[in-house]
Amino acid sequence: MTQVTNTGFKELFYDSDLILIIDKNGKVLYYDDFDDNLNMLKKENVIGRSIYELYPFFKREDFTVFKAMDKKEPVLNEYQSFRVNGNKKNCLNNAFPLINETGVIGGIVISVELSSESIKKKVKKATSRYNFEDIITVNKKFKKSLEILEKVSKNDSNVLIIGDTGTGKELIAHSIHSNSNRRNKPFIIQNCAAIPSSIMESIFFGTSKGSFTGAIDKEGLFESANGGTIFLDEINSIPYDLQSKLLRTLENKKVMRIGENIERDIDIRIIASTNEDLVEKVDKGEFRADLFYRLNVISFSVPPLKERKEDIEVLANYYINQYNSVLNKNVTGISKDAMQVLFNHEWKGNVRELKNVIEYALNFSEQGVLSKENLPQYLLKSTDIRAEECIIDNSLTSMVENYECKIIDDALKACKYNILKTSELLNIPRQTLYYKLKKYNLY
Repeated sequence: MTQVTNTGFKELFYDSDLILIIDKNGKVLYYDDFDDNLNMLKKENVIGRSIYELYPFFKREDFTVFKAMDKKEPVLNEYQSFRVNGNKKNCLNNAFPLINETGVIGGIVISVELSSESIKKKVKKATSRYNFEDIITVNKKFKKSLEILEKVSKNDSNVLIIGDTGTGKELIAHSIHSNSNRRNKPFIIQNCAAIPSSIMESIFFGTSKGSFTGAIDKEGLFESANGGTIFLDEINSIPYDLQSKLLRTLENKKVMRIGENIERDIDIRIIASTNEDLVEKVDKGEFRADLFYRLNVISFSVPPLKERKEDIEVLANYYINQYNSVLNKNVTGISKDAMQVLFNHEWKGNVRELKNVIEYALNFSEQGVLSKENLPQYLLKSTDIRAEECIIDNSLTSMVENYECKIIDDALKACKYNILKTSELLNIPRQTLYYKLKKYNLY
C-alpha cells in the first residue's frame, strides 16, 4: 500500500493548477482553479453544479476522475490534451477515488497545466508512486529477474517491458523510475493505444503557433519529461509513419515541434511496454527494426500469472485485505475448494483478472472465509470443463489415462503448480511431466 503524508498532500495541492472534488454522480463538492481562464467562475458559483456543465466538451470517458472511480484505484500522471475556443490545453492529471463502506462515493482530481509558466517546477511533482517492494511475488525466477532489473534501473539505458495485458507492466515502469538517478525528475505516462493517430505526433512533439489552424506554441510530452523518464505503454500501437520520427528523437536527443525548424535539446529515458511480440511485428513490416533495437536495450519479460501459480494464493490474500478495507468486510481468508478453483483457472486476464475476481467474491461475503460459491460462475464452469476433459471413454486404456490424469492433477495442486516439486513427488522426469501435462491439458 502506498502512503502519502500530509506534507506531501500540501505540496501536491500547492503546486497544482486545479483541485476538483465530485460525488459519484458528478456533482461538484469542491473547486479551486488557481488560473481559471477557462470557466472564469468563482468557487462559490461552481459548488453544486455538474462537472459536465464546467466541461461540456468532455464525455464521461474523457474525465480522469471518472476513470479512477470506475477502477477504484488512483490514475496517476495521465496526460490530457483538449481544445477550447480554438486554444489548446495540455494537462497532467492525478485522480483518486473516494471510497467508504458503501463503495465509491466520489473522486478528486488534481491537475497541472503543462503550458503554464511554472511547468518545469510543477512537472517534477509528476513522479513515480511505486517501488520494487510493491511488486508481490513468491516465484523464485520472477523475484530473481526483478532483483537484476532493480540493479540496472539506476542506469539510463532504455527499457522494453514485455508482457500480457494485466501482468503489471506499469507498476514495473514506476519501480524502474523510482530506483533510477532520475527519481526526482518527471515521470510521464502515456498509453499509446489511447491516442488517436491523427493527434499523436502533436502530443509527442508539440506544436508551434500557425503550424495548422488553431495551433499554439506548446511543448509535447518529450519536452515535458525533460530530465526524467517517459513511459510509452503499448508502444506496439504507434503508427509506422510516426516511428521514424520517434527513432530520430531518441538517437539525436532533440525534438522538433510541428511547424518549426528549430531542434530543442532533451534529456530523457524511455521505458516502453508491449503486449504483442515486436519481433513478429518487425518480421511482418509493422514495426521498424531500428526503433525496436533502440528501445530494446534492456528487455524485461513479465511472466503471465499461469506461469507463476504459486503467486495466486499470496495475491488473493493481499486483495482480500485490500477489499476488506474498501468494502468494510471482515473476510479472513479463502477455503481450500475456492483456492483450487483459482489454481485451476487459466487467468488470461492475469493479475488484473484475479484482483477483479476477489473484489467480486467479497461483494457476496461478509466475514469468515471465501467459499467456492462466492466466486464468479465462469470460473466454476471452466473448472468443470477441465475436469471433464480427463474423461475419454470407458475402455481400459481410457480409464488408466483418466486415473493418471487425476493423480497428476492432484499432485499439481498439492505442489501449488511447482513443476520441479511435482515431478519429484511423482518420481518422474520433468520432460515426462511436461508431456503428460500437455496431453491431459492440465497446464
